[in-house]
Amino acid sequence: MIVLEITMQDMQTILIILGIVLVLVLGVMVYLMTEFKSLKATVDLKRPVAADNSLLRLQAYERLTLLTDRIALKNLVTRMHDTQFTARELAAGLIETIRNEYEHNITQQNYVNPEVWKAVTNLKDQNIYIINELTATLPPQATALDCSRTILQYTTADNAELSGIVLNAIQYEVKKLI
Repeated sequence: MIVLEITMQDMQTILIILGIVLVLVLGVMVYLMTEFKSLKATVDLKRPVAADNSLLRLQAYERLTLLTDRIALKNLVTRMHDTQFTARELAAGLIETIRNEYEHNITQQNYVNPEVWKAVTNLKDQNIYIINELTATLPPQATALDCSRTILQYTTADNAELSGIVLNAIQYEVKKLI
């Protein structure tokens, strides 16, 4: 059996060494915790913020509501009616307006239900088709008034315009968000 004799001076030296080791370990721990917090803050800054995009979606649906209303045949003809044009000139202006309105709002598709966007696109295409078809039935010397009257008469038929259906789809999606 080995007996170790530890003197009081040896004990003090051991305690001093243990104290120094303890201080060093605590110092390293504090340093590592500080670095960890700093690294975590840096990583958090680089991580994209998971934004609540419901406000963006609501704004997109608002814009699509406005677009749908603006390209509804009845509203479009009423807004653009001008008696100094021919029927063909008015039809070209109506179609250009529909396309411009649509292109102005094309980025909204990023925020809305794809089916709603498809409905808006179908509305645009259908209205352009209807304008072309109705204008083609008019005589070459027809006036803008003749064209307006023909389009407005068409819109009075039941389910003639898709805009009401599209607006209902938009409202349905908005109700799901709020």
